[in-house]
Amino acid sequence: MRISIAFILSLTINFGFAQYTLNPKTKASFASNYSKTNNNLRPSQNINFHQLYVNKNGEYENTHNNFSNAADGKFANDYFNLQDSSLVVKEKWYKTDTGTSLLIAGGLITAGTIMHFNTDFKVGVKDEINRYLPNFHNTIEDITQYVPYAAVFALDAAGIKSKHSTYRKMSTIGTAIGINIIVVQGMKYSIAEPRPDGSANNSFPSGHTATAFMGAHIFHKEYKHRSPFYSIAAYTLATFTGVMRQLNDRHWISDVFAGAGIGIGSTELAYFLNDGWWKEKGINNIEITERKINESKPSFLGVKVGYASLVNSTDGNEPGLEAKEGFKISFEGAYFFNRHLGLGGEIGFQSFPNTISDALKAEFDAAGFEVLPQSAGNRLYYFGPHYQIPFGKNILGAKLQAGVVSGPNTKIFVREKQNTFDLKEDPPQEFVYADYDPKTSFSWTSGLYYKRVISKNLSLGAFFDYNWADLKYDVTYMEDFNNGAPIYFPKERKTTNYDSYAFGANVNIMLW
Repeated sequence: MRISIAFILSLTINFGFAQYTLNPKTKASFASNYSKTNNNLRPSQNINFHQLYVNKNGEYENTHNNFSNAADGKFANDYFNLQDSSLVVKEKWYKTDTGTSLLIAGGLITAGTIMHFNTDFKVGVKDEINRYLPNFHNTIEDITQYVPYAAVFALDAAGIKSKHSTYRKMSTIGTAIGINIIVVQGMKYSIAEPRPDGSANNSFPSGHTATAFMGAHIFHKEYKHRSPFYSIAAYTLATFTGVMRQLNDRHWISDVFAGAGIGIGSTELAYFLNDGWWKEKGINNIEITERKINESKPSFLGVKVGYASLVNSTDGNEPGLEAKEGFKISFEGAYFFNRHLGLGGEIGFQSFPNTISDALKAEFDAAGFEVLPQSAGNRLYYFGPHYQIPFGKNILGAKLQAGVVSGPNTKIFVREKQNTFDLKEDPPQEFVYADYDPKTSFSWTSGLYYKRVISKNLSLGAFFDYNWADLKYDVTYMEDFNNGAPIYFPKERKTTNYDSYAFGANVNIMLW
């Protein structure tokens, strides 16, 4: 459950910013201004609107000059001078891009700080992640942290204008890097948090993650006028960088959350300072791109988080052990050929904590041992058709897919009970009581889901999935002790019914 809570919190990173775009309907236009100032402008019904002229006194005259021929745009200039300043409504600070950014940055830093002081939580998340991807090693995040910076200048070179000129961007990026180095390095060496792999005492916060989110936020602020998908791509890459730091055992989850918040906050401070230095210089003349929604193809990418349960608990298969209830996290997406039919896939995992029977606990307690079970679980990979029925802002859908399930190696440990011991000089003895090695097995899944379109880029909803699978696995049990050493039964190949169901919430990026 720890990892599911952390996963839900991390969703704020992508969806918080991706939904903020300037609304094209708020751009200055003659039609919108006329409608807002109709108490000041009341043309006579006998006057031809196209021959309307406003003199310097704000009085209407009927001339033969039309709007397009008005000398020096006098019609437009006088018109805009008539607007009542009291009609201009200032947007609330927390609804602005800067306000949203600061709130999310503060939330990430707060969450990271809370997790930093909750050792059981962050260690539990690390253990669960490493169980599903053991011995993982890939240093691609050393590169991905810098991709948004290169992309800002690459797009400019390709003729896709950013909000600011090259020199102003360079000034802002340089300022952000300076702030980031001072804050991150100062915290690293003053807090001196040990890294998960024990390599150094400078874990909190994550410098890679701070750098990645600083770059993503710069990319967002420079290109959000083009499309929300620019921001989504940048924050997704930054999130990937943070996840990789955990998978490589270089950082705790608390380090990553705090690093993300610091990266965003550093960027906002850098833009604030450069706005004061540059004033109106270095601002490019850009147009806001209004993305048209193609409702005939409601494709999506999303994430699902929810409760999961095995239909049949495992207590009938393994004496004294039972796994039944847990959670599910998965990524899902589908491409739709029309309003109803599409093809999609799902990648994710389910986790089912093992519980120990009182009889087994008592047996080992009498021998001076305690039982420490790992959770059972499985990875899942599915592909197949979707069918949807959209109505208004609501979508009902169903799917039927085939694929495979596989699981991480699961062990049940027994550890010597001691009232006091020195972990270095006299560590407690620990043995494997049971070892389960699941094999890749064929599986079917079906599901129903509901989505409510919140904006043209985001939908929220609920899902229910049912999976069919017969899971094959090898198992080894402890038989007894012989002179203090465990004796094991021969390895067995078994097959168990592994049908399961899950329900919960889904969050989707709409790819109309």
